[in-house]
Amino acid sequence: MPSGPQRFKRIVLGLQQPRERDLAMRLAADLARLLNIELLGMFLEDTSLQNLAGMPFARELRPLGGGWHPLDLGDMSRTLEFASRSAERMFAETAGRLQVHCRFEIAREPAAAAFATLLQTSDIVVIGEPASAAERVTQQFTWLIQAAFRSAAAVLVVPGQVAQVSGPIVALATAPDDASIAVAANLVRAAGEDLVVVQVGKTATDEEKMRALADARHSGRPLQERLVVTARGASDGRAASLIAAERRVPVLVLESAELAAAERGG
Repeated sequence: MPSGPQRFKRIVLGLQQPRERDLAMRLAADLARLLNIELLGMFLEDTSLQNLAGMPFARELRPLGGGWHPLDLGDMSRTLEFASRSAERMFAETAGRLQVHCRFEIAREPAAAAFATLLQTSDIVVIGEPASAAERVTQQFTWLIQAAFRSAAAVLVVPGQVAQVSGPIVALATAPDDASIAVAANLVRAAGEDLVVVQVGKTATDEEKMRALADARHSGRPLQERLVVTARGASDGRAASLIAAERRVPVLVLESAELAAAERGG
């Protein structure tokens, strides 16, 4: 893994969620601009849907009294092609406005396989959370966020709504040499914002991390951050999702050295 605060070389944005795509895309492009690294837009075209359409028993329920009909492989292919072209156009426009070096690819495999194959320790993968609590617990989104946190990359969790796009950047740290402090400091220098370090214990629960952020102060006022940076813990993304949803800020989750060593048997 690259060492030091500038460890990242690429931001990877999954483009399979149309309703949440615009906000996640803008924040991903802005982070790529701050870090001066490449932005990769990856349209996830799950081939399992096309395989399902080829099975004789597969049916779809059409609205407005259309009833049940066999899945049409041609219609599904055209829909996916239209979706990928639309995503590529939006992606190029957003990256162009922020003058970010970008690239677009189509991954024709499930998210877990694509993430495992493509993502590296020098990547940040962006996951846009649905605004609806009901959609956040769907199997499709659960699989997506689990695949992201099982990959080698850092993960940027973007909430469905963002409270603000300016303000201090917070390092939620468990030790004075926590990697989150160095990464947050690097972002602070690029963004011209203030750095706030919020200290929590190594065994702090997700709820205790939330309370620490709620109790923190900046210039004598309640903390109103634009981004939280933290090392990954054993909760496998639950804390990041909780913080992102409750505080309405993106959360950048780094792989902690201790957890990485434990997972690798070292």
